[in-house]
Amino acid sequence: MSKGIKVNNGHVNEVATQIETAKSYFRHVPLVPQDSKTTISANSKSKEAYGYAQQGIELLGQTLDGDVHNIRSLNLSFSQFDEMMDVLIEHAIYVVSLLKMISEYIL
Repeated sequence: MSKGIKVNNGHVNEVATQIETAKSYFRHVPLVPQDSKTTISANSKSKEAYGYAQQGIELLGQTLDGDVHNIRSLNLSFSQFDEMMDVLIEHAIYVVSLLKMISEYIL
């Protein structure tokens, strides 16, 4: 690995999986049929508020899906960066040793 960015792929994927697992709790849960039977007029407002809350919870779950995607995407990008830096360092070491040999030969 390079001396720059070092990614712990296993840990990053573990965290992403934990977020995915938590996301399963953020889903729309409809009211049961018994909640629709009422004679209390205030109950309609509470059902409306419940619906808004459920929409917010569902939206939060969708946001977490996007976050998991971004985490995994960044993990891949940083891993690729690490690999490119390793190759760059190998080439730089080779070029430096080659220039050293050339300078010794010329002098």
